[in-house]
This record gives sequence, C-alpha cells and structure tokens, in this order.
Amino acid sequence: MNFIFGVILLAMFILALRVIWATVLQLLSVLKHATQTFHRYRAQRFASKRLPVIMPRSREDMDWLAISDSVRQEIHSRNRETNRELDRLELQYQAKQKTIKLYEADIEIAKLERELLKIKPVIVADEAEVKPRRRSKKATISAMVDDKSAKTAQQVFQLREALKGNANGLPVNQQARH
Repeated sequence: MNFIFGVILLAMFILALRVIWATVLQLLSVLKHATQTFHRYRAQRFASKRLPVIMPRSREDMDWLAISDSVRQEIHSRNRETNRELDRLELQYQAKQKTIKLYEADIEIAKLERELLKIKPVIVADEAEVKPRRRSKKATISAMVDDKSAKTAQQVFQLREALKGNANGLPVNQQARH
C-alpha cells in the first residue's frame, strides 16, 4: 500500500510541476506583451513631441526638377485607373458644355428672329413706298398657270394704253393688232 501511495504522490507532484510551469509560461507571455505595449506607447508619445526631421543640406544643389518629375510619374502610374475615369468625365463635361452653348445659340437666334419679325413689316412698308412695283419674271410662269387672268390683265393694259393715246409706246407686234 505504501507503494501505491508513493506512486499517487509522485503523480500529484508531477502534475503540480506541470501546472506551475504552465502558469509561469503564461505569466512570461503576458509580461512580454505588456512590455511591448508600453514601449509602443512611449514611442508614440516621444514621436509626437519630437521636432520634425529636416533633410540635411548637401554641398551640391539637388536637381529638384528631376525629383519632381519622378514623383509626378510615380503618382500618375499609381493613379492611371483614376485618370481614365477622370478623362471620361472630362469628355462628358465638354460635351455637355457644347450642348449648353448650342442651346444658348438657339435661344439667341430665336430672339433675333423675333426682333427681325418686329422690324421686317416696317422695312417692307418703307421699301414699297420708295420703289415702284415692277413686274417680275415670275409673272410669265404664273401666266402659264392662270392663262385666263393673264389674258384679261394684258387686254386691260392694252386698253388703258389705247385710251391714253400712247400707241407709240406699244411694241410693234401689238400695234399691228390694233
């Protein structure tokens, strides 16, 4: 029985050592994590209080144009997809601007036509008073269309001329008819 009792004590001792060892390992990992957190906090605190870093001046002047070009190229290469969308939006904007200009031009044309219609009757009336009415070449075309009215108008004209006694003013072919 002593032997069994000894084995049980030995098992309990080994179990106690394992529990103690696991607890110590957990405490060490918690301590390590706490120290890392503390160091991170201190670094952030010192970084906020620290003066800004100024680039050390070199003896030779730096080529700022080359540096700016390389930075610009890097930015453009990173933003290429954004630039495509920006170009597409720019084209849409220009198209809408041109459409707006066309609408404004149409409105301006309509206003000018309205002004012209207000002025046009006055101009036509003035021109009618200044210039006597002449027969146009279109009268021959309309004569074909309306022969009866044209013959009647010609006869009325001939009659008036005859009554005035101006037979010499008539053409030769018309004098022969009389």
